[in-house]
Amino acid sequence: MTESLSDIILKRTTLIVRDADRMKKFYEQVLGWKLSYSSEMELSAGIIPCGKPGDRVKLYMMEGIDPQIAKIGLLEWLDPKLPDPGPPTHRLGIGNIVLVADVPDMDELMEKVKNFPGAKVHFAPEDGVFPDPRGEGNIEFSNAAMFDPEGFFYELYYRYNRPNPDQFLIRRTTSIVRDIERTLDLLINTLGLTKTQDSTMNLEGMLAAGKAGDTVRFAVCKAQHEYYGMAAGLEFLKDPLDDPGDATWMPGIGSAVFVAGTDNAAALFEKVKAAGVKVTCELFSRTVPKTGGQGETKMYSMGFQDHDGFVWEVNQRDG
Repeated sequence: MTESLSDIILKRTTLIVRDADRMKKFYEQVLGWKLSYSSEMELSAGIIPCGKPGDRVKLYMMEGIDPQIAKIGLLEWLDPKLPDPGPPTHRLGIGNIVLVADVPDMDELMEKVKNFPGAKVHFAPEDGVFPDPRGEGNIEFSNAAMFDPEGFFYELYYRYNRPNPDQFLIRRTTSIVRDIERTLDLLINTLGLTKTQDSTMNLEGMLAAGKAGDTVRFAVCKAQHEYYGMAAGLEFLKDPLDDPGDATWMPGIGSAVFVAGTDNAAALFEKVKAAGVKVTCELFSRTVPKTGGQGETKMYSMGFQDHDGFVWEVNQRDG
């Protein structure tokens, strides 16, 4: 991992799910990840505007290629249960995310997805070519798309003329947003990320949103790594997606929470407040176990929702 390039480290995307145990099996058996942390706890601080203090939840943290970043959290409400929105629609809109990943073996992955209950292949592998964003010729690839058992969407790539990871690697999380300029302003000017790509293009039909031929603007920002642990925004310019209104501000099953770390929570919190986003939890401190479980340390935490209702949790550990 390279030296931090931003005010935050994008540690993980936490998925609010119906069944964390089923999702844990999916990440282990289909994607080849391992469990790095497991806990059942009572909510206290209300960082996530979902449920209420005293609710009992289960949290699994799944680890891929990097022990610190680009991880996935699986969060289930145990008591009381969250309202179930019904079976996945397998369609995306404003307020949904796309998990973009590189895979070590596309055919093997597709077979595992087909055989895992509740998972779905959305788009069978197809070959293509696109220019290398770094200006290093063209990249020849195979790409596909799938839904996990909870209905979260993954865009998948295997590169024929570039190295591929030994393990399923989530490179970035793309948020489908109303106004990408506001998204970029938050990511760059408030959180300190660096924009690495900004393109306007026509969809070719793989994304489970809109339709082929729609015009979109897509921008990617990096934090502390050049290739993974990145955040992106996607806006439909023509034809715009329907605006779900207040629905994006009420997270629940099917929602994502972006979890980040910082070295100066107080300074970052002032920037967040100045950005005009909705603060869900004022900066506070608490005692938590140290990484590895040996002893305790102080953690400073905050919560906010961006302009599209996506939830952010940002933490600073003393040690």
